Amino acid sequence: MGVQDTKVFEFIERVDNHILIDDLLDDLLQVVGDYGFQHMIYTGLPVGNNAIDPLVKTNRFPQDWWDRYVERDYAGTDSVCQQVYSTMSPFAWHEVDQRFAQRDGAAQVAGEAAEHGLADGYIVPVFSRDEWLSAISFGAATRLRLSSRERGALNLMAVYTSSAIERRQQRRPGRGRLSSREREVLLWTSAGKSCWDVSVILGISEKTVRFHTAQIRMKLNATNTTHAVARALQQGEITLGQLAESLGDAR
Repeated sequence: MGVQDTKVFEFIERVDNHILIDDLLDDLLQVVGDYGFQHMIYTGLPVGNNAIDPLVKTNRFPQDWWDRYVERDYAGTDSVCQQVYSTMSPFAWHEVDQRFAQRDGAAQVAGEAAEHGLADGYIVPVFSRDEWLSAISFGAATRLRLSSRERGALNLMAVYTSSAIERRQQRRPGRGRLSSREREVLLWTSAGKSCWDVSVILGISEKTVRFHTAQIRMKLNATNTTHAVARALQQGEITLGQLAESLGDAR
């Protein structure tokens, strides 16, 4: 086993020894530094027109770059971000498919990222209990040539790191929980009821129902009712029994 391989497995053995996430990230960045990386981010990916900033779990990208990325909503034109939506396979940033790289604004995002010390990188889609799709992305100041062995090591470290962060954050109070009224609205709309129907059933205005619907989608990072129901079931906001009951009542 080579020196790099040894460092990777030693890191994996230390993952759960870190009490603070910041200490875990310091350790990770020190190890991936041998592969040419100086920065990393672990974030959920936004759905539709939602913002990416609330979905970030940990961020070690240059702050001035990230401020610009969020302010200008670059997630919608970032070719690396867009490619993750179409594949669960890890890839180097410079390997992004031309159908994403040639979209309007993509070259500008890549150029500005390089100016901030992020000329290349490697992104690993990972599981998250909160988001429908998440990824850990490593950034480097220069173009990289990664062997299959090095990619495997990065994949392994990303998975272990994301799992450790998920376990720590799971102990914290949930963010963006649905209110009891929002659950009612979601269950009725999942049964095919219109906003007007729901307003009559619940004795509230149609405008209020539309407000609750927007809040539900925002909190669950969902694009539509079907997606919201799936996310709500995944996060334990509603149960299959409640869903079946609402569908039965709608008949």
